Amino acid sequence: MLILASASQARRNLLEQLSIKYAVMVSHIDEGKYNSQNVKELVQALSFAKTESVVSEYIFNCRKENKALAILGCDSLFEFDGEILGKPRNKSEAICRLEKFSSKSGILHTGHCLMYRQNLNNKVIGKSFDGIICDVVSTRINFSELSNVEITKYVETGEPINCAGGFAIDGKGAVFIKSIEGCYSNVIGLSLPWLRYALNKAGMSLWK
Repeated sequence: MLILASASQARRNLLEQLSIKYAVMVSHIDEGKYNSQNVKELVQALSFAKTESVVSEYIFNCRKENKALAILGCDSLFEFDGEILGKPRNKSEAICRLEKFSSKSGILHTGHCLMYRQNLNNKVIGKSFDGIICDVVSTRINFSELSNVEITKYVETGEPINCAGGFAIDGKGAVFIKSIEGCYSNVIGLSLPWLRYALNKAGMSLWK
């Protein structure tokens, strides 16, 4: 059984593309408590905290259902010109960012954390797991030249406010992206190749 420790609809959509059976348990952490000038360290710390938060809340009695269990937490941030960018706070900030992105490149980093237990076997699940797999996947994004009119119209749709960096590659923002170098699904918020790797390492499979 896979538990997604995220309220992100984009991440849910990715799992549903694979017809994976999963449940959602939204993590409750204060992201403001986590500070680092190293973007990879920051997304890794946040993804671990989200996963651990759900583990501490998820008490499962295996006598009811004896299945392997995996809890997945992710967090994405955009690195541009030395700045670490999460979601824009408002439309003005979104416009300002997109103006800077025009004809330039940045890197979308997603921290991934999978805590797993292969066999519940009549035990009660608390914080004890067989293993933890954590990693950061990074994708370079190359933007096309963007006009002020395009940027304003795009921001008016509201889409950028909900996305790390201020754009969505799986939405209207895709038209602004000239090319990427790396994993496409990672830009959406979850690297599917990484998920396959992690589940295989945990003794699970996407195909069961």
